[in-house]
Amino acid sequence: MVTEGTPRVDDAGLRDTGPGDTGPGDTGPGDAPSSTAAPRTGRRGLPEWLVVVLVGIGAAAAYVIPYLQHPLFYYVGDNPESFVPLWHHFGESLRAGVWPTMDPSGWYGGNYTADTAYALWNPVELVNYVIVSLFDDLASGAAFVMIEFMALLAMASYLLCREYGATRTISVVVGVAIPVTGFTLYYEAAGWPAGLMAFTWVAWFWWAARRHVRGQMSPILPFVLGVLGMLTGNPYATLGLMIVIFGIALELLLAKRIRQLVHLLVMSACVGISGILVFFPLLGVMKISSRQELAMILNDTFMVPDLGDLAGSSAPSYLPSITNWNNAVLENLPSTYFIWFAIPLLPWLRWTALRRPARPIASLAAIIGVYAFMVLGPSNFWLFRWPIRLVEYLYLGLGVLLAVLLSAGLATDRFRRRALATGGLVLLGAYLSFAVRPEFWRMHLAVAVAMAALSLGVVVAYRRGGWVAAGAVMMIGTIGVLTYQTNRIPVNGGGGVAVEPPRSVSRLEQGTAAYRGTVLQLANQSSVRTQDQDDGEMLFGNLSVAAGIEAINRYSGIGYAEFTTALCMDYKGVTCAGSFDALWKLVPQTGTTLIDALRVDTLVLQNKLFPQIVGKAPKPGWRLELRDEVRTVWVREQPSTLPGRVSYAQYGTEVLSSDSRYETETTRVRVSAQGGELIYARLAWPGYAATLDGRPIEIRDGTAGLLTVALPPGEHELRIEFQAPGLRLGFITLAGATGVVLLQSVLWWVGRRRRASADAPRQPADGHAEPAPDTIEPVLSHAGSHAGPHPENH
Repeated sequence: MVTEGTPRVDDAGLRDTGPGDTGPGDTGPGDAPSSTAAPRTGRRGLPEWLVVVLVGIGAAAAYVIPYLQHPLFYYVGDNPESFVPLWHHFGESLRAGVWPTMDPSGWYGGNYTADTAYALWNPVELVNYVIVSLFDDLASGAAFVMIEFMALLAMASYLLCREYGATRTISVVVGVAIPVTGFTLYYEAAGWPAGLMAFTWVAWFWWAARRHVRGQMSPILPFVLGVLGMLTGNPYATLGLMIVIFGIALELLLAKRIRQLVHLLVMSACVGISGILVFFPLLGVMKISSRQELAMILNDTFMVPDLGDLAGSSAPSYLPSITNWNNAVLENLPSTYFIWFAIPLLPWLRWTALRRPARPIASLAAIIGVYAFMVLGPSNFWLFRWPIRLVEYLYLGLGVLLAVLLSAGLATDRFRRRALATGGLVLLGAYLSFAVRPEFWRMHLAVAVAMAALSLGVVVAYRRGGWVAAGAVMMIGTIGVLTYQTNRIPVNGGGGVAVEPPRSVSRLEQGTAAYRGTVLQLANQSSVRTQDQDDGEMLFGNLSVAAGIEAINRYSGIGYAEFTTALCMDYKGVTCAGSFDALWKLVPQTGTTLIDALRVDTLVLQNKLFPQIVGKAPKPGWRLELRDEVRTVWVREQPSTLPGRVSYAQYGTEVLSSDSRYETETTRVRVSAQGGELIYARLAWPGYAATLDGRPIEIRDGTAGLLTVALPPGEHELRIEFQAPGLRLGFITLAGATGVVLLQSVLWWVGRRRRASADAPRQPADGHAEPAPDTIEPVLSHAGSHAGPHPENH
């Protein structure tokens, strides 16, 4: 029998380590060693940094499983329509030495600075853009980035568990499990990458910020990680950082550690200031945006989980009854799944470990509490909608709490009673799964049997081989659930995608080789099949960018209300049947049509949407380029003779030249005595300014939002420039915040050295040093307090 105080040694003789300080068996400055720590044996465990790397590598290998089963698993939703094609384009631009903050050829999707989700300023994401641009298969490029960030999330989750006092084996198991919780895997990784990236950086910041206030890290790293979170442009990163800061600050207040609180608040304020760079350009365009959302609190039940969903969160086959897209009230995805062993192992946990944890968990409790209220709250809470988006943050906190409890060891007395309780909890999860989707009873039954066997297997393995053996069973279960879920779920045909999006860049380029100049597609997405788009016949969202063409149809998270209304176009380029007639209407007070003002050279018509038009001869000035079973393509016979992006010059106004760049355009004109007007094939985004012969001149938001300038008589040079609102201020404040944190770091190091000198052991006459006072929380003090013959292994 192993009694309390017994040193913890694994099968390889690796010595017990402190929870995430300087290395295995080492305590950081100011950390007192545990009274139950193992004696030095001459054999050392793996250094903590190496374990973190191995966690990332092993996790990445596991997260390849969904991709191996379904190559499109990480390429659904917004990934093919928005992010991945644009990442490919950004990567090509970076490799060519070009990095525009505004691309007029992107139209309502080209204001990259304001559309914050594309993370123009996040260096980690910029590197990934370059890597994605090397892929011809966009699905493979998406998988690379998603698996990378899931691995980073696993590493952060591991470190966070260690930071709160969890032991190594448990931290590895929980760390690998967090990224494959239902919402993170099936929503964020599969189709909402900005959310996954935000979640990852928040987890890393949480670890670094708490380590900083414990005196183990300067403020530089938490500042950098917090800024990386802000620079994702995802508002849930900002919310997550605020909640984490609140939780840690509350813990410091309770402990009356004012000095550490001041350091935290200064560093956090600098992180918050960096948000100016990201969000001020967005705020600057909100007045013309087509997707404005007012701050409100309401509940339309959309994507709102409930307590029943959390109760069934350890059942891998539980599919929640949540209102979602197309008015569906039943999910086909395990979006509220947590960790398979979390609920079944509740009867075996040593709850008394929470009375005196190895390190204070007030911050952990506060963060869990805030997220629990928000997850179970209304569908719209101020600017944040769809509470299910927050469930992964709640699960991260609960996962860390679970790791802390498991690190105290399993209570293996009253074995039969606890086993019956575990069986009852597994049956409860199975019943809840059955109650929501009874038609899949065979799947629920098979999963319940497997979960019961695995749960008891963990306990038996723990009693016989300690946490190394039990952790192996846990990991087998996690990988097994991941494999089964991604193969069997969604239940409507397995994990495959019903309508596959285009994925090959070369095929898209070949399928659109006949297109010329600016392309406008009039099509509806509802009836499009896989074979209607895999060769570029129909392109929605940003897929046209990957094809290398300038298409007016794009994806935008902000839109341009006047423009999209004029073309009857939604946020991803889908149009209505009335859009065709709108193109041939005259722009008021001009003699030109809207299609001419847009400088459209190629018009792609979906045969199903315009059956009566595609069978007729093209409009005058246009010719039929090709027709297949999906589309009819008209090409302008005589392209515009106007230079640059000038699309209309009023009678009597001669455009001599126009040098067009991404953010600028310089036009030389000769205007008659009556004055003149120019229309550009650019949207008049806030941030544009113009000078005429060096003097400011007014820019007008013309028809459909097109940039319009009225000119006086004479020969002039008109220069148009774009600078995103708040961008310059953002860079200045980011530089200032960085300087403040660097100064704070110097002060932190000086203060740390002074305290170390003041706390240095005194050397009495007998030659034996007196120990320094314990200034930081001790490492896991209940290291050996396990029942059973084999305690925790590392």
